[in-house]
Amino acid sequence: MDNSKRISKRIDDHYEGRPDPKRDLRETVNLILPDSLMIGLAIVMIPVVLIPILVHLPESIDAFIGFVDYTVLTIFIIEYFLKLILALNMWKHFLNPWHLLDLFIIIVPAIGFLPFVSNLGVRSPLLRLLRIIRVFAVGGRTLDRGIHLASSIPTTAPIHVPLSIQVMDGELANKYEDVSIDRLKKYLTDPTNTWAHISCVYESDMDRISSLLGIPNILLESELVEESYPRIDYFENYSMIFAREANMQVSPNGPTRLSITRSGLLLICQRQNIITISKRRTELFHQIVEQATKLHSSDDPIIVTILYTILRHILGKDKRVVTALEQEVIALESIPVRKRPSNFLETTFHLRKEASQLVPSLLHLREIISVITSKRVPLEGFSERHEKFFDILTDEATYLHEAAANARDNLQSLVDLHINTTSFETNQVMRIIAVITSLGIIPAVMGLLGSNIIGNPWEIHLWQVFSVLGVLMLAMGWIFFRLGWLRW
Repeated sequence: MDNSKRISKRIDDHYEGRPDPKRDLRETVNLILPDSLMIGLAIVMIPVVLIPILVHLPESIDAFIGFVDYTVLTIFIIEYFLKLILALNMWKHFLNPWHLLDLFIIIVPAIGFLPFVSNLGVRSPLLRLLRIIRVFAVGGRTLDRGIHLASSIPTTAPIHVPLSIQVMDGELANKYEDVSIDRLKKYLTDPTNTWAHISCVYESDMDRISSLLGIPNILLESELVEESYPRIDYFENYSMIFAREANMQVSPNGPTRLSITRSGLLLICQRQNIITISKRRTELFHQIVEQATKLHSSDDPIIVTILYTILRHILGKDKRVVTALEQEVIALESIPVRKRPSNFLETTFHLRKEASQLVPSLLHLREIISVITSKRVPLEGFSERHEKFFDILTDEATYLHEAAANARDNLQSLVDLHINTTSFETNQVMRIIAVITSLGIIPAVMGLLGSNIIGNPWEIHLWQVFSVLGVLMLAMGWIFFRLGWLRW
């Protein structure tokens, strides 16, 4: 983000909730006259002011340097007064020490035009002193702008969050926070069911997790790729399911008002245990425990309950996204063609992109649930009663997949309709321009011929020129009419 835009945003955040009629103009001025440009111009002014003091220059070069000096000074004057007028608080802006220095920089040259100063001559000590003061003032302002520009760029280093391990026992009665790797090994080797949630996993943690679970490191890293779609892989002693949790944020304005981030989650079903691994810190553990407690019965093994609750939770997040997409489609379709905002195409395209990502994700998730239902994944204690619950999830995933596909197709139709409408209107304008141009060229050319009738060697009369002109214009008008170019 440009520095001027950051400044404008901070000002807007400070005055959030208040009407700001100058905002658009202020952003335009900051875009045209950013601090980076003013730093460059201030640096240019330093040698321009110093060289005439230190070196005696020929008249032509001195005139050129003077021209550069006053041109840059004019830009400084325009910048100062525009930003002063467009400031939210003009008096506070004016009293800012560096803005007072800006004012001093543009006032000092004007002193040289005062009668008692100009009579002293260009080489007078007073004028030289004023020019040197300008050098220091411009240099100080340049340094401040540079520091201000650099400080506006975020330099926060990424924070390394330590590995987090949470454990739930088979009765969903006891949960343990901040469990160490060594302690986790004891829970996993216990004959009772256990759910372990490992989050904030970095590459440096993969070796220890791989050794603990007895799963090759390269396999864990290849499965935990957040950009890939949901999938399931089953091996001799364990099964691995990769899913993505969608987190949706809605902003009231902007083409990307529906923002969706997806965090990957790896589920490992190993003997009587279920282990979930996430690269990010999430509230998934507490959310799943709360939901699973309501669904769990004493006859259900924790591995089945937790797996069902997690898949149900992920489908619930996807359902929110599908519902939001459908609402956005309805809202966009209700906007008349003539009243569509300028960012209509960008908004629609962004929503279609989100829908396009959601459709295959739901398709793969449905296939995962179908595989679990068919008992191809070894789950301890999985019975026909559990199969019915997973069948319900399969039906819900199928419905959401169809709804997301319909939303994607409708958004694509809106994109196509908007592009076609825009192209048609552009075509209409170009046709009108072609008609006006064609009908304008004919009288222009014939007018030149008509103005040179007197003295030409041919027997051409003025009425003949006008007759040919009228026939050609009528013919072209008839052609354009038949082609439909005169219809708006």
